[in-house]
Amino acid sequence: MKREDLLKAGHYEIHGETIAKFEFFQNGFNPYSRYLDVDKVDLILRKKEKGTVRFIEVQVKFGTLFINTAKWYKFSCHSWKFFNLNEFKDTSQDLYVAVVLSFPNNYKGDIFIFPSQKFHQLINKAVKSNTKIGIKAKFMIAHDPQIDKWFLCTQSLFRNNNFSNGVDVTAYRRNFNL
Repeated sequence: MKREDLLKAGHYEIHGETIAKFEFFQNGFNPYSRYLDVDKVDLILRKKEKGTVRFIEVQVKFGTLFINTAKWYKFSCHSWKFFNLNEFKDTSQDLYVAVVLSFPNNYKGDIFIFPSQKFHQLINKAVKSNTKIGIKAKFMIAHDPQIDKWFLCTQSLFRNNNFSNGVDVTAYRRNFNL
């Protein structure tokens, strides 16, 4: 494949959806794929609990993890993705957003599962960027290996590697207890 082919928007999302299917399956869910992304639903999970079948709708987002080798940078890795500020504003309370983060060709279990309304709140706490097509939220997640926590950046920089300007999203990592 040519580089242009690999950069097409859907390419990485397909990887993320495939990884998410395996992760959900390994955690007791039966994932089904949908082919039309009209309602922000990439996967429908089916789980039988106490004799009752429960269906859960999931939107999957994929992001690449990057390593910053600068000595002053205390995070082991980070990833960012741009979102419209209202992208998840009017979604169903039953929709979940699975953010799959992976190093290039090296997935290490970094999947974050948010209720869509919580994800909407986090998007609106993220750094705002003025792009050619309007204001977007730069949803940047960074990992601190010293305390093994993940943070959403809420300012342009984590000043002096201080998390007081970030939101701890560690509880959403591998959050299969939907």
